Amino acid sequence: MMHRQLAWLLVLAALAAACGPARVGGPAPTPTRVLAPPTMRAVATTTRAPTSSPTVIPTPTAAPTATPAPTATPDPVAGQSIPALRGLRYGEGAISIGTVYNRGPGYTSYRISYPSADGLTLTGLLHVPAGDGPFPVIIANRGYIAPERYQPGMDSRVFSDYLARRGYLVVAPDYRGYGGGDEGPNAFYSGYAIDVLSLIPLAQALPMARPGPVGMWGHSRGASTTVAALTVSDQIAAAVVYAPAPADLAQDYARRARQSGGTPDTDTFPFPPEANPDAYQRVSPLTYLDAVTAPVLLHHGTADTTVDVSASIAIAEALRAAGKDVTLHRYEGGPHTLTGAQEQLYLERTLAFFAQHLGR
Repeated sequence: MMHRQLAWLLVLAALAAACGPARVGGPAPTPTRVLAPPTMRAVATTTRAPTSSPTVIPTPTAAPTATPAPTATPDPVAGQSIPALRGLRYGEGAISIGTVYNRGPGYTSYRISYPSADGLTLTGLLHVPAGDGPFPVIIANRGYIAPERYQPGMDSRVFSDYLARRGYLVVAPDYRGYGGGDEGPNAFYSGYAIDVLSLIPLAQALPMARPGPVGMWGHSRGASTTVAALTVSDQIAAAVVYAPAPADLAQDYARRARQSGGTPDTDTFPFPPEANPDAYQRVSPLTYLDAVTAPVLLHHGTADTTVDVSASIAIAEALRAAGKDVTLHRYEGGPHTLTGAQEQLYLERTLAFFAQHLGR
């Protein structure tokens, strides 16, 4: 007990000493309470990482897509239609006269070569009358002959002989791929037309040729080629069209299909008429007969089994409808190539026709 009291006295003494000397005459100081320091609570502060705004990647703006220009459909008869033939340049170069081919009664035949408007070198025959010129010019266009049996002058020889003996300068082309001439395209027979059209200004330039438009004669395929030339050139003074193949090439396609027992040669007819009727219209001379400037004389046998007489009738009717000068002679029972009295009559009528329009 005594020890506990002594311990308290010591505590009080220590407190008094800590508070300093007592002020004299003043009240006893109020003991200062020593407060335990406040308990510090640890506040966990969560420091958030700054929220990053998402980086907006701009969507690339697509370049405007150019609308492709509409693709033009290729013309299936480019370079082969009658309008295309009109656009070619004819008459460049000259006829080269070669060796003597034959001597007939009153005329001499020479081999010739000449350039075509599409760059080929072609051949033919030149029948020059005896005597002094100049002579009126006639271009003689033969019918189709298989290349393997062709000889220069075939199918035009009778006509050329008849006219050359009577003072006409007759030029007979072999056509492309014949007689040693260059091969070349001939779709829709446009190549043959180019061969003939190329010859017109070159024949006019011959030194023995009478100036001015020429006459033109054709048989079968050569006759339809003559009709095509009439729709292109105004340098034809008169034309004789003898048993022509149809001037409507859709009908000619049908004729050739019947005769061949199937599809005609695709080099000549690349596609059938039903595939593109408009294209067939543009390659057909019948479509353009309103452009013909020359008088036309037609001959056709009514028993022709190679080309029906209706082909000549269609040409004659179309020319009349267009107001053109046309005469059609039908030879009753006559074949594709007239013979005998009918042949003689056709030749006499032909001579009189050329004499009227070309002179002698």
